[in-house]
Amino acid sequence: MKKMILAVAILGGVAALTSCKKDYVCTCSGTVLGVSYSGADTTLADMTKKDAEAKCDTWDFSYGTDNNQSCELK
Repeated sequence: MKKMILAVAILGGVAALTSCKKDYVCTCSGTVLGVSYSGADTTLADMTKKDAEAKCDTWDFSYGTDNNQSCELK
């Protein structure tokens, strides 16, 4: 019985430490050549939340006042 409890505890610990991969949505808005836009959504499939946030952040940019984009994970 003690071995079974130990095995269940180890499996539970491993399951708790594994990353859950799922689909996330990155939404961007900004201004390009003075024209504003919003709601540009991109699906990031089969990623951890940390990886999805990092990918979404790479799409942020700012070049002067007329060209900028800000993205965030929904």
